[in-house]
Amino acid sequence: MLNTAFIVSFLYETFTTLPYRLLGYYPFRRRLRYPFWTILLLICSTQLLHSSLYAWMIVHDMEGARLLEYVFATICLCIFLNSIDADKWKMLFIYIFLFDYIIVVRGVAFFIEARLFYSPDMSFESLRSFLLNLAVLCASVPFMVAFLKRIRDTVLETEAPSLWRVIWILPAFSTLIVMMYTADLSPDNVRQLRFFIGRVLLLIAMFGVFSILLQSLDIIRQDAALAEQAVQQENLLALQRTQYNQLARHMEETRQARHDLGQHLRVINSYLSTGNEDMLKEYIENYQQNLPPDTSRSWCKNYAVNTIISYYFEEAEHSGIDFTAKLELPERLPVSEPEFCSMIGNLLENALLACRDTTGSAPFIRVLAKLENQKLLLTVDNTAVKEPTVKYGRFLSSRHEGYGLGTASVRAIAKRHHGEADYRWENGIFYASILMKADFAHP
Repeated sequence: MLNTAFIVSFLYETFTTLPYRLLGYYPFRRRLRYPFWTILLLICSTQLLHSSLYAWMIVHDMEGARLLEYVFATICLCIFLNSIDADKWKMLFIYIFLFDYIIVVRGVAFFIEARLFYSPDMSFESLRSFLLNLAVLCASVPFMVAFLKRIRDTVLETEAPSLWRVIWILPAFSTLIVMMYTADLSPDNVRQLRFFIGRVLLLIAMFGVFSILLQSLDIIRQDAALAEQAVQQENLLALQRTQYNQLARHMEETRQARHDLGQHLRVINSYLSTGNEDMLKEYIENYQQNLPPDTSRSWCKNYAVNTIISYYFEEAEHSGIDFTAKLELPERLPVSEPEFCSMIGNLLENALLACRDTTGSAPFIRVLAKLENQKLLLTVDNTAVKEPTVKYGRFLSSRHEGYGLGTASVRAIAKRHHGEADYRWENGIFYASILMKADFAHP
Protein backbone atom coordinates (compact mmCIF):
# COMPACT_ATOMS: atom_id res chain seq x y z
CA MET A 1 0.00 0.00 0.00
CA LEU A 2 2.88 2.30 0.84
CA ASN A 3 4.54 1.62 -2.50
CA THR A 4 1.33 2.28 -4.41
CA ALA A 5 0.81 5.64 -2.69
CA PHE A 6 4.42 6.58 -3.34
CA ILE A 7 4.19 5.68 -7.03
CA VAL A 8 0.92 7.60 -7.49
CA SER A 9 2.32 10.72 -5.79
CA PHE A 10 5.57 10.41 -7.73
CA LEU A 11 3.83 10.10 -11.11
CA TYR A 12 1.38 12.85 -10.26
CA GLU A 13 4.07 15.37 -9.32
CA THR A 14 6.22 14.44 -12.31
CA PHE A 15 3.57 14.68 -14.99
CA THR A 16 1.83 17.76 -13.58
CA THR A 17 5.08 19.75 -13.27
CA LEU A 18 7.44 18.60 -16.03
CA PRO A 19 5.26 19.89 -18.95
CA TYR A 20 5.40 23.41 -17.50
CA ARG A 21 9.16 23.24 -17.08
CA LEU A 22 9.61 22.24 -20.72
CA LEU A 23 7.05 24.78 -21.94
CA GLY A 24 9.27 27.63 -20.75
CA TYR A 25 12.08 26.56 -23.06
CA TYR A 26 9.99 26.22 -26.21
CA PRO A 27 9.91 29.93 -27.21
CA PHE A 28 13.69 30.16 -26.66
CA ARG A 29 14.70 26.96 -28.42
CA ARG A 30 16.87 28.95 -30.85
CA ARG A 31 18.72 30.75 -28.05
CA LEU A 32 19.91 27.81 -25.95
CA ARG A 33 23.46 27.99 -24.60
CA TYR A 34 23.83 24.21 -24.54
CA PRO A 35 22.56 21.30 -26.66
CA PHE A 36 18.87 20.61 -26.13
CA TRP A 37 19.44 17.04 -24.96
CA THR A 38 21.84 18.25 -22.27
CA ILE A 39 19.25 20.68 -20.93
CA LEU A 40 16.48 18.07 -21.19
CA LEU A 41 18.54 15.57 -19.21
CA LEU A 42 19.25 18.15 -16.51
CA ILE A 43 15.58 19.18 -16.24
CA CYS A 44 14.34 15.58 -16.09
CA SER A 45 16.94 14.60 -13.49
CA THR A 46 15.97 17.56 -11.32
CA GLN A 47 12.28 16.72 -11.70
CA LEU A 48 12.81 13.07 -10.76
CA LEU A 49 14.64 14.08 -7.59
CA HIS A 50 11.91 16.59 -6.79
CA SER A 51 9.12 14.05 -7.36
CA SER A 52 10.87 11.39 -5.27
CA LEU A 53 11.29 13.68 -2.27
CA TYR A 54 7.74 15.01 -2.69
CA ALA A 55 6.18 11.53 -2.81
CA TRP A 56 8.21 10.39 0.19
CA MET A 57 7.02 13.38 2.24
CA ILE A 58 3.38 12.82 1.20
CA VAL A 59 3.47 9.14 2.07
CA HIS A 60 4.96 9.83 5.49
CA ASP A 61 2.56 12.72 6.19
CA MET A 62 5.43 15.14 6.56
CA GLU A 63 4.89 18.87 6.43
CA GLY A 64 6.76 21.02 3.95
CA ALA A 65 5.82 19.28 0.68
CA ARG A 66 4.64 22.58 -0.77
CA LEU A 67 7.74 24.35 0.48
CA LEU A 68 9.75 21.69 -1.36
CA GLU A 69 8.06 22.75 -4.59
CA TYR A 70 9.23 26.33 -4.10
CA VAL A 71 12.78 25.16 -3.40
CA PHE A 72 12.89 23.17 -6.63
CA ALA A 73 11.19 26.03 -8.48
CA THR A 74 14.18 28.15 -7.45
CA ILE A 75 16.60 25.45 -8.64
CA CYS A 76 14.78 25.24 -11.98
CA LEU A 77 14.92 29.03 -12.19
CA CYS A 78 18.74 28.90 -11.94
CA ILE A 79 18.84 26.26 -14.69
CA PHE A 80 16.49 28.36 -16.83
CA LEU A 81 18.54 31.54 -16.43
CA ASN A 82 21.82 29.83 -17.31
CA SER A 83 20.48 27.77 -20.23
CA ILE A 84 19.15 30.62 -22.36
CA ASP A 85 21.38 33.15 -24.07
CA ALA A 86 19.55 36.29 -22.97
CA ASP A 87 19.65 38.90 -20.23
CA LYS A 88 19.01 37.16 -16.89
CA TRP A 89 16.72 39.90 -15.57
CA LYS A 90 14.51 39.50 -18.62
CA MET A 91 14.43 35.73 -18.14
CA LEU A 92 13.53 36.16 -14.46
CA PHE A 93 10.61 38.33 -15.52
CA ILE A 94 9.37 35.63 -17.91
CA TYR A 95 9.97 32.81 -15.43
CA ILE A 96 7.65 34.45 -12.89
CA PHE A 97 5.00 34.50 -15.60
CA LEU A 98 5.48 30.73 -16.10
CA PHE A 99 5.38 30.10 -12.34
CA ASP A 100 2.09 32.00 -12.09
CA TYR A 101 0.70 29.93 -14.91
CA ILE A 102 1.48 26.70 -13.02
CA ILE A 103 -0.21 28.06 -9.88
CA VAL A 104 -3.35 29.13 -11.74
CA VAL A 105 -3.79 25.88 -13.72
CA ARG A 106 -3.28 23.72 -10.62
CA GLY A 107 -5.59 25.92 -8.55
CA VAL A 108 -8.41 25.70 -11.10
CA ALA A 109 -7.99 21.92 -11.39
CA PHE A 110 -8.03 21.50 -7.61
CA PHE A 111 -11.17 23.65 -7.30
CA ILE A 112 -13.04 21.66 -9.98
CA GLU A 113 -12.08 18.35 -8.40
CA ALA A 114 -13.05 19.48 -4.89
CA ARG A 115 -16.40 20.79 -6.15
CA LEU A 116 -17.30 17.69 -8.16
CA PHE A 117 -15.79 14.89 -6.10
CA TYR A 118 -15.58 16.27 -2.57
CA SER A 119 -14.90 14.08 0.41
CA PRO A 120 -13.17 15.14 3.65
CA ASP A 121 -10.31 12.67 3.14
CA MET A 122 -9.85 13.16 -0.61
CA SER A 123 -6.33 13.52 -2.05
CA PHE A 124 -5.18 15.73 -4.88
CA GLU A 125 -2.41 13.29 -5.80
CA SER A 126 -4.47 10.82 -7.85
CA LEU A 127 -5.10 9.75 -11.43
CA ARG A 128 -8.27 11.83 -11.42
CA SER A 129 -6.28 14.91 -10.29
CA PHE A 130 -3.73 14.32 -13.02
CA LEU A 131 -6.41 14.05 -15.73
CA LEU A 132 -8.09 17.26 -14.53
CA ASN A 133 -4.74 19.08 -14.51
CA LEU A 134 -4.05 17.77 -18.01
CA ALA A 135 -7.48 18.93 -19.24
CA VAL A 136 -7.02 22.47 -17.89
CA LEU A 137 -3.48 22.56 -19.29
CA CYS A 138 -4.59 21.46 -22.78
CA ALA A 139 -7.43 23.99 -22.78
CA SER A 140 -5.16 26.89 -21.83
CA VAL A 141 -1.79 26.09 -23.38
CA PRO A 142 -2.52 27.44 -26.92
CA PHE A 143 -3.34 30.86 -25.47
CA MET A 144 -0.34 30.67 -23.16
CA VAL A 145 2.09 29.81 -25.99
CA ALA A 146 0.78 32.71 -28.11
CA PHE A 147 1.07 35.14 -25.20
CA LEU A 148 4.51 33.79 -24.29
CA LYS A 149 5.75 34.36 -27.85
CA ARG A 150 4.52 37.93 -27.70
CA ILE A 151 6.30 38.43 -24.40
CA ARG A 152 9.47 36.92 -25.81
CA ASP A 153 9.58 39.15 -28.89
CA THR A 154 8.79 42.33 -26.99
CA VAL A 155 11.03 41.64 -24.01
CA LEU A 156 14.08 40.52 -25.97
CA GLU A 157 13.90 43.44 -28.39
CA THR A 158 13.53 46.12 -25.70
CA GLU A 159 16.78 47.43 -24.26
CA ALA A 160 16.14 49.06 -20.90
CA PRO A 161 18.65 47.57 -18.41
CA SER A 162 17.60 49.70 -15.43
CA LEU A 163 13.95 48.72 -16.00
CA TRP A 164 14.58 44.97 -16.19
CA ARG A 165 16.55 44.96 -12.95
CA VAL A 166 13.46 46.01 -10.95
CA ILE A 167 10.32 45.35 -13.01
CA TRP A 168 10.15 41.65 -12.04
CA ILE A 169 9.27 42.77 -8.48
CA LEU A 170 5.71 43.71 -9.57
CA PRO A 171 4.55 40.23 -10.68
CA ALA A 172 6.61 38.66 -7.89
CA PHE A 173 4.70 40.57 -5.20
CA SER A 174 1.35 39.73 -6.83
CA THR A 175 2.29 36.07 -6.79
CA LEU A 176 3.45 36.21 -3.17
CA ILE A 177 0.24 37.85 -1.94
CA VAL A 178 -2.02 35.33 -3.71
CA MET A 179 0.05 32.40 -2.47
CA MET A 180 -0.21 33.64 1.11
CA TYR A 181 -4.01 33.58 0.93
CA THR A 182 -4.39 30.34 -1.05
CA ALA A 183 -1.56 28.25 0.38
CA ASP A 184 -3.92 25.91 2.29
CA LEU A 185 -4.74 23.03 -0.09
CA SER A 186 -7.03 21.07 2.20
CA PRO A 187 -10.23 19.84 0.48
CA ASP A 188 -12.47 22.02 2.67
CA ASN A 189 -10.51 25.14 1.75
CA VAL A 190 -9.95 24.36 -1.93
CA ARG A 191 -13.66 23.87 -2.61
CA GLN A 192 -14.43 27.34 -1.28
CA LEU A 193 -15.26 30.00 -3.84
CA ARG A 194 -12.71 32.39 -2.33
CA PHE A 195 -9.92 29.94 -3.20
CA PHE A 196 -11.03 29.89 -6.82
CA ILE A 197 -11.42 33.68 -6.88
CA GLY A 198 -7.94 34.09 -5.39
CA ARG A 199 -6.34 32.00 -8.13
CA VAL A 200 -8.41 33.70 -10.84
CA LEU A 201 -7.38 37.08 -9.48
CA LEU A 202 -3.78 35.96 -9.81
CA LEU A 203 -4.52 35.13 -13.45
CA ILE A 204 -6.11 38.55 -13.99
CA ALA A 205 -3.26 40.30 -12.19
CA MET A 206 -0.75 38.29 -14.19
CA PHE A 207 -2.21 39.22 -17.56
CA GLY A 208 -2.96 42.76 -16.39
CA VAL A 209 0.58 43.46 -15.24
CA PHE A 210 2.12 41.87 -18.28
CA SER A 211 -0.26 43.57 -20.74
CA ILE A 212 0.35 47.00 -19.24
CA LEU A 213 4.06 46.34 -19.19
CA LEU A 214 4.06 45.16 -22.79
CA GLN A 215 2.31 48.39 -23.81
CA SER A 216 4.97 50.33 -21.92
CA LEU A 217 7.67 48.34 -23.64
CA ASP A 218 6.09 49.11 -27.01
CA ILE A 219 6.31 52.80 -26.14
CA ILE A 220 9.96 52.35 -25.16
CA ARG A 221 10.63 50.62 -28.47
CA GLN A 222 8.87 53.39 -30.37
CA ASP A 223 10.96 55.96 -28.52
CA ALA A 224 14.07 53.96 -29.39
CA ALA A 225 12.96 53.90 -33.04
CA LEU A 226 12.45 57.68 -32.97
CA ALA A 227 15.87 58.10 -31.38
CA GLU A 228 17.34 55.92 -34.10
CA GLN A 229 15.66 58.05 -36.75
CA ALA A 230 17.06 61.16 -35.08
CA VAL A 231 20.53 59.64 -35.17
CA GLN A 232 20.04 58.82 -38.85
CA GLN A 233 19.01 62.40 -39.53
CA GLU A 234 22.04 63.69 -37.64
CA ASN A 235 24.28 61.41 -39.69
CA LEU A 236 22.72 62.64 -42.91
CA LEU A 237 23.08 66.26 -41.80
CA ALA A 238 26.74 65.61 -40.96
CA LEU A 239 27.24 64.14 -44.41
CA GLN A 240 25.48 67.09 -45.99
CA ARG A 241 27.73 69.48 -44.06
CA THR A 242 30.74 67.51 -45.24
CA GLN A 243 29.47 67.62 -48.79
CA TYR A 244 28.91 71.38 -48.51
CA ASN A 245 32.47 71.84 -47.25
CA GLN A 246 33.76 69.73 -50.12
CA LEU A 247 31.78 71.77 -52.64
CA ALA A 248 32.98 75.03 -51.07
CA ARG A 249 36.56 73.78 -51.23
CA HIS A 250 36.15 72.74 -54.85
CA MET A 251 34.60 76.10 -55.72
CA GLU A 252 37.56 77.89 -54.13
CA GLU A 253 39.96 75.61 -55.99
CA THR A 254 38.09 76.31 -59.24
CA ARG A 255 38.22 80.06 -58.62
CA GLN A 256 41.95 79.82 -57.92
CA ALA A 257 42.43 77.66 -61.01
CA ARG A 258 40.63 80.21 -63.19
CA HIS A 259 42.82 82.95 -61.78
CA ASP A 260 45.96 80.88 -62.39
CA LEU A 261 44.76 79.91 -65.86
CA GLY A 262 44.57 83.59 -66.82
CA GLN A 263 48.22 84.01 -65.82
CA HIS A 264 49.24 80.91 -67.74
CA LEU A 265 47.36 82.06 -70.83
CA ARG A 266 49.24 85.37 -70.77
CA VAL A 267 52.59 83.56 -70.63
CA ILE A 268 51.54 81.18 -73.42
CA ASN A 269 50.35 84.12 -75.55
CA SER A 270 53.68 85.84 -74.95
CA TYR A 271 55.63 82.78 -76.17
CA LEU A 272 53.36 82.48 -79.20
CA SER A 273 53.77 86.16 -80.11
CA THR A 274 57.58 85.86 -79.97
CA GLY A 275 57.58 82.52 -81.81
CA ASN A 276 59.64 80.81 -79.07
CA GLU A 277 58.25 77.28 -79.50
CA ASP A 278 60.93 75.50 -77.40
CA MET A 279 60.28 77.63 -74.35
CA LEU A 280 56.52 77.20 -74.89
CA LYS A 281 56.82 73.40 -74.94
CA GLU A 282 58.95 73.41 -71.81
CA TYR A 283 56.49 75.68 -70.01
CA ILE A 284 53.50 73.50 -70.97
CA GLU A 285 55.32 70.35 -69.77
CA ASN A 286 56.10 71.95 -66.40
CA TYR A 287 52.52 73.13 -66.09
CA GLN A 288 51.15 69.64 -66.75
CA GLN A 289 53.44 68.16 -64.11
CA ASN A 290 52.19 70.62 -61.50
CA LEU A 291 48.48 70.08 -62.19
CA PRO A 292 46.64 68.71 -59.07
CA PRO A 293 45.40 65.13 -59.38
CA ASP A 294 41.77 64.53 -60.26
CA THR A 295 40.41 63.04 -57.04
CA SER A 296 36.70 63.19 -57.85
CA ARG A 297 35.15 59.73 -58.09
CA SER A 298 31.72 58.35 -58.75
CA TRP A 299 31.09 55.14 -56.81
CA CYS A 300 27.54 54.46 -57.93
CA LYS A 301 24.52 56.10 -59.56
CA ASN A 302 22.74 56.84 -56.29
CA TYR A 303 23.65 60.33 -55.10
CA ALA A 304 23.19 59.75 -51.34
CA VAL A 305 25.17 56.51 -51.25
CA ASN A 306 27.88 58.06 -53.39
CA THR A 307 28.16 60.94 -50.90
CA ILE A 308 28.57 58.58 -47.93
CA ILE A 309 31.17 56.42 -49.67
CA SER A 310 33.09 59.53 -50.75
CA TYR A 311 33.11 60.83 -47.18
CA TYR A 312 34.47 57.63 -45.67
CA PHE A 313 36.91 57.19 -48.55
CA GLU A 314 38.47 60.56 -47.73
CA GLU A 315 38.49 59.74 -44.00
CA ALA A 316 40.18 56.40 -44.68
CA GLU A 317 42.68 57.99 -47.06
CA HIS A 318 43.67 60.58 -44.42
CA SER A 319 44.19 57.77 -41.90
CA GLY A 320 46.31 55.65 -44.25
CA ILE A 321 43.63 52.98 -44.63
CA ASP A 322 43.30 51.10 -47.92
CA PHE A 323 39.70 51.64 -49.05
CA THR A 324 38.06 49.85 -51.98
CA ALA A 325 34.39 49.78 -52.92
CA LYS A 326 32.40 48.06 -55.63
CA LEU A 327 28.85 49.38 -55.79
CA GLU A 328 26.47 48.12 -58.45
CA LEU A 329 23.43 50.14 -57.41
CA PRO A 330 20.80 51.95 -59.50
CA GLU A 331 19.95 55.61 -59.11
CA ARG A 332 16.73 54.66 -57.29
CA LEU A 333 17.30 52.18 -54.49
CA PRO A 334 14.85 49.27 -53.99
CA VAL A 335 14.73 49.97 -50.24
CA SER A 336 14.38 53.03 -48.04
CA GLU A 337 17.25 55.34 -49.02
CA PRO A 338 17.73 56.90 -45.53
CA GLU A 339 17.75 53.45 -43.90
CA PHE A 340 20.20 52.02 -46.43
CA CYS A 341 22.48 55.02 -46.02
CA SER A 342 22.24 54.60 -42.25
CA MET A 343 23.32 50.96 -42.59
CA ILE A 344 26.34 51.83 -44.71
CA GLY A 345 27.24 54.73 -42.45
CA ASN A 346 27.07 52.61 -39.27
CA LEU A 347 29.14 49.80 -40.75
CA LEU A 348 31.76 52.13 -42.23
CA GLU A 349 31.98 54.14 -39.00
CA ASN A 350 32.70 50.96 -37.04
CA ALA A 351 35.14 49.78 -39.71
CA LEU A 352 36.98 53.10 -39.66
CA LEU A 353 37.35 53.03 -35.86
CA ALA A 354 38.56 49.42 -35.90
CA CYS A 355 41.14 50.18 -38.61
CA ARG A 356 42.42 53.22 -36.73
CA ASP A 357 43.07 50.97 -33.72
CA THR A 358 45.10 48.60 -35.88
CA THR A 359 48.86 48.52 -35.33
CA GLY A 360 51.52 46.45 -37.04
CA SER A 361 49.54 45.64 -40.19
CA ALA A 362 48.08 47.37 -43.23
CA PRO A 363 44.44 48.18 -42.38
CA PHE A 364 41.82 47.94 -45.09
CA ILE A 365 38.11 48.38 -45.74
CA ARG A 366 36.30 46.49 -48.49
CA VAL A 367 32.74 47.42 -49.49
CA LEU A 368 30.45 45.53 -51.86
CA ALA A 369 26.82 46.33 -52.69
CA LYS A 370 24.78 44.91 -55.53
CA LEU A 371 21.37 43.65 -56.60
CA GLU A 372 21.10 39.95 -57.26
CA ASN A 373 18.00 37.75 -57.72
CA GLN A 374 15.64 40.39 -56.26
CA LYS A 375 17.91 40.65 -53.21
CA LEU A 376 20.04 43.56 -52.08
CA LEU A 377 23.44 42.45 -50.85
CA LEU A 378 25.77 44.59 -48.77
CA THR A 379 29.09 43.46 -47.30
CA VAL A 380 31.69 45.43 -45.39
CA ASP A 381 34.94 43.68 -44.44
CA ASN A 382 37.62 45.44 -42.45
CA THR A 383 40.71 44.90 -40.37
CA ALA A 384 39.92 44.40 -36.67
CA VAL A 385 42.79 43.28 -34.47
CA LYS A 386 40.61 42.88 -31.36
CA GLU A 387 37.79 40.36 -31.43
CA PRO A 388 34.47 42.06 -30.55
CA THR A 389 32.93 41.09 -27.22
CA VAL A 390 29.54 39.41 -27.56
CA LYS A 391 26.97 39.18 -24.77
CA TYR A 392 23.53 37.61 -25.20
CA GLY A 393 24.02 37.58 -28.96
CA ARG A 394 24.84 41.30 -29.19
CA PHE A 395 28.12 43.21 -29.48
CA LEU A 396 29.32 45.29 -26.57
CA SER A 397 30.47 48.78 -27.52
CA SER A 398 34.20 49.52 -27.44
CA ARG A 399 33.50 53.25 -26.92
CA HIS A 400 31.00 53.22 -24.05
CA GLU A 401 29.36 50.90 -21.54
CA GLY A 402 26.55 48.75 -22.83
CA TYR A 403 25.70 47.36 -26.23
CA GLY A 404 26.88 48.75 -29.55
CA LEU A 405 24.12 50.65 -31.31
CA GLY A 406 25.40 50.54 -34.89
CA THR A 407 25.33 46.78 -35.48
CA ALA A 408 21.99 46.46 -33.66
CA SER A 409 20.50 49.23 -35.81
CA VAL A 410 21.72 47.53 -38.99
CA ARG A 411 20.20 44.22 -37.90
CA ALA A 412 16.87 45.90 -37.07
CA ILE A 413 16.72 47.62 -40.47
CA ALA A 414 17.54 44.36 -42.26
CA LYS A 415 14.79 42.60 -40.33
CA ARG A 416 12.27 45.27 -41.31
CA HIS A 417 13.08 44.56 -44.95
CA HIS A 418 12.63 40.80 -44.57
CA GLY A 419 16.37 40.21 -44.43
CA GLU A 420 19.11 39.39 -42.01
CA ALA A 421 22.49 40.69 -40.89
CA ASP A 422 25.37 38.35 -40.14
CA TYR A 423 28.51 39.39 -38.29
CA ARG A 424 31.66 37.30 -38.01
CA TRP A 425 35.22 37.90 -36.77
CA GLU A 426 38.01 35.65 -37.94
CA ASN A 427 41.81 36.00 -37.98
CA GLY A 428 41.84 39.74 -37.39
CA ILE A 429 39.11 40.57 -39.92
CA PHE A 430 35.52 41.56 -39.19
CA TYR A 431 32.96 40.46 -41.78
CA ALA A 432 29.53 42.12 -41.98
CA SER A 433 27.03 40.69 -44.46
CA ILE A 434 23.50 41.99 -45.01
CA LEU A 435 20.93 40.47 -47.32
CA MET A 436 17.55 42.17 -47.80
CA LYS A 437 14.54 41.78 -50.02
CA ALA A 438 14.55 44.29 -52.89
CA ASP A 439 11.27 46.16 -53.15
CA PHE A 440 11.20 48.43 -56.20
CA ALA A 441 7.69 49.57 -55.28
CA HIS A 442 9.15 51.28 -52.21
CA PRO A 443 8.44 55.03 -52.43
